[in-house]
Amino acid sequence: MSEAVERNTLPTYAVFDDYRYTQRIAVVVRWFLLAAWLFVLNYRVEADSTLFILDGMGVALIAVNGYVHWRLWRGRPVTRAYVLALSIMDLSIITAGIGITSRFDNTFFVFYYPALLGLSLVFSSRRLSFAAVTAVAAAYLAISLALDPGISVENREERVLTVRIVTMFAVVAAANLMVRLETSRRREAVEAERARAQENLELQKKAQEAALAAQEERARIAREIHDGVAQSMYALSLSLETCADLAERENGPVLRDRLQKLVPLAKKTLLETRHYIYDLKPLLAGESGLEAVAENQAKEFEMVSGLPVSVSVQGEPFQVPMAVATGFYRLLQEALANVLKHARASKVTVDLTFEPGLVRLTVRDDGAGFDVDNLRPGYGLDNMRDRAEEMGGTFEMTSAPDEGTCISVALPAQEVKHEVN
Repeated sequence: MSEAVERNTLPTYAVFDDYRYTQRIAVVVRWFLLAAWLFVLNYRVEADSTLFILDGMGVALIAVNGYVHWRLWRGRPVTRAYVLALSIMDLSIITAGIGITSRFDNTFFVFYYPALLGLSLVFSSRRLSFAAVTAVAAAYLAISLALDPGISVENREERVLTVRIVTMFAVVAAANLMVRLETSRRREAVEAERARAQENLELQKKAQEAALAAQEERARIAREIHDGVAQSMYALSLSLETCADLAERENGPVLRDRLQKLVPLAKKTLLETRHYIYDLKPLLAGESGLEAVAENQAKEFEMVSGLPVSVSVQGEPFQVPMAVATGFYRLLQEALANVLKHARASKVTVDLTFEPGLVRLTVRDDGAGFDVDNLRPGYGLDNMRDRAEEMGGTFEMTSAPDEGTCISVALPAQEVKHEVN
């Protein structure tokens, strides 16, 4: 982004090398000074070379002040270079006018005060402001003392000279305080604006992250409904159609066996549906710890499947981050769903162990088991392994034909921060 474009995108109070604020005052004051300067020089006086020089300097100052005024009117920035050029011209013309006319007796010295005010509005540094007024005061002091008519000690004119010089320093000190105060307020406004912008950025980021998480959760639920409930309902509907055909032809053992096979399918579908109905509401509301989650899921599974489930909790329970609690919920849910789908078990055991910095979940059944080396697709174990490892945990599974299955998951008690490449 170029400097001009960047400047236009910022509020004017945030551009500290733009002197439009202070120079509005200086430009207006300078117009009054120029009018008074030209009037006093040319009113009821005879034209000579000195008057021509002084009028020429006044016209030059009119041209430069008019250009800066035009920039202000057009809304263009006024940089330090313009301001310094004008202030130096002010002070040079005033000093030259005093030096080539009546010196100490010249009442034009009063023009020093607004001119020094304009110069002081440029510097927020007290050192630079006082260096400038010291140089001007030294020049005026040299003119007043060294050039005719000088000062009259008998008339105590040194007191008048002292007051004039002290007033110069007083004007500069007051102007410097004004500039420092105005600059400080502008910086505070910029910092407040930057803090609000950062806060808004953080809020937008959190909103985007929440929207992304919600989208991912909707996609996950849609996928699981499609792969789980939808497929089960489809299989259930086909089987019911077959039973209806069999009922028309015969009322024997074949129909009874067919209907008996539909019972576990209906229970599995009911379990999956109830999972989506209740899902994570108590957990997200902070109403349940992991031990309560395990108990509730076990009771839900018992009610739907008719299989007894025993839950044991070991160690001192503690709260875990929401991501860990959510992962625990999902893993236990999938483990119990696998028991209902594939195990043909008569009982299930759920062990929850709290260890320092670790939560361990173990789900055992006494079902048919399977050959781990020849695992068929559809058990969802790879998904469980991936979920555990994404959370920085471990996943272990042991099984053998007719010996049941044991799934063990260890999750860290602290949420894992994933690095962004």
